Amino acid sequence: MLITAHGGAHGTGRNSKLYFSRIPEYECDVLEVDVRKRKGKLYISHLPALFPGRHLSLEYAFENVKEYDLFINCDMKEKGLTKDVLELAEKMGITDKIFFTGWVIGVEEAKALPGGKVFFNKIPGIPFKEGNAEKIKQVLGDNPRLAGINAGKLLVNEKFLEECVKAGVAVSLYTLNSQADAEKYSKLNLFNLTCNNPAAVRKLIKGKEVQ
Repeated sequence: MLITAHGGAHGTGRNSKLYFSRIPEYECDVLEVDVRKRKGKLYISHLPALFPGRHLSLEYAFENVKEYDLFINCDMKEKGLTKDVLELAEKMGITDKIFFTGWVIGVEEAKALPGGKVFFNKIPGIPFKEGNAEKIKQVLGDNPRLAGINAGKLLVNEKFLEECVKAGVAVSLYTLNSQADAEKYSKLNLFNLTCNNPAAVRKLIKGKEVQ
């Protein structure tokens, strides 16, 4: 199971320098950033920016990925940027570290990607509900780019998550905010947990491993 430090984890603010400066304390496997592009620049911001130069670049985020040997979840906020992201990742030697999520990425786009792994926020015609795990698995097939689904914990129930695990569908679940969340979802053997307090979730999982 991987642990992702949600953008702004530990109260640092989304896509901020403070978020990156405190990476060691997260004890995470994955960083999360929101990706956009303006005036030829890939930058990280949850909302569109009139002045992208005032925001951190995606290259800055990738430098931290290299330094700390982590994965990075690029939450795509605009359509058609996945190949641009992969070109930068290849240039920096971290293509194997790229995960994609986001409501704007479709199955056909993902199939054509030269690298990275996509966890879909949606699959048209197949709601993330009980009884659909096998259908989702059929769509994902054996294509390494179609890695799994990215599901909001408020949008799915535990039964569906259990069915996904049984069917071999990798689930990245967002966003854990409390000790109760950690207790509930860490036992399900999901692929990834995206957390606002990743260090606490890591401590909980380590405690279970010791027992």
